[in-house]
Amino acid sequence: MENSISNKQLCPEFSVEEFEPPKVEIFSWMAIQERIATRSVLLNRNMISEIQLALCPLCSENVETPQHLLLRRVSWEVWSNILDWWKIQWVCPFSLVELALWWFENGFRKLEKCIWEVCFFATLWSIWIARNGVIFNNGSALAWEVMDLIKTRVAMWMKAKFDIKVYTVKDFKGYLDGIRKVKL
Repeated sequence: MENSISNKQLCPEFSVEEFEPPKVEIFSWMAIQERIATRSVLLNRNMISEIQLALCPLCSENVETPQHLLLRRVSWEVWSNILDWWKIQWVCPFSLVELALWWFENGFRKLEKCIWEVCFFATLWSIWIARNGVIFNNGSALAWEVMDLIKTRVAMWMKAKFDIKVYTVKDFKGYLDGIRKVKL
C-alpha cells in the first residue's frame, strides 16, 4: 500500500515512551494506514449495500473515508484550531501520512515536544469519538466541542505521565504558551 508507514517513521520516540493510552496509539496507526472501519471500508467489504449509507456522518455529502473523516471538513476546522492554539500556520496536507510525517518532524524540545506529539494522537482520537457519538448517540460534532475535548485529553495524558501538579487541566487548556516552556 502506498500510504504504508512504520511506527519508527511515524514517531520513533513514542515506541519507547508513550504518553497517550495504547488504544489511542493503535487507533492512530490504523487510521494512517486507512484500516479503521469508516463507511467506505464497510462498503468495500459489502457490509453496507448502498452508497447513500456510506456518506460521512459529519457532513452527509461525501463518502466517509479515513482521509475525509480525519482530515477534511469538520476535521480540517479542528486541526486548524489546534494549530491556532500553537500559533502555527499550515496548509492542509493531502493525506494522513503526510500530516503525520510533517507533525513528527518538529523542532520542539522536551515537554513542548511531548505536548505537541500528544496533540496529534488526541486530535485523531477525539474526531473518531465525536464521529461515533454522531452515529450511535445522535450527538453533534461541533469543532469547538471537539477542540475542548482535545485540550482536556492532552492535559490529562500529560499530567498522568509527568508530575505536573502545579498546573490544572484548565491551565493546560488556557495557558499553553507558559506550560510549553516549563523545564522538567
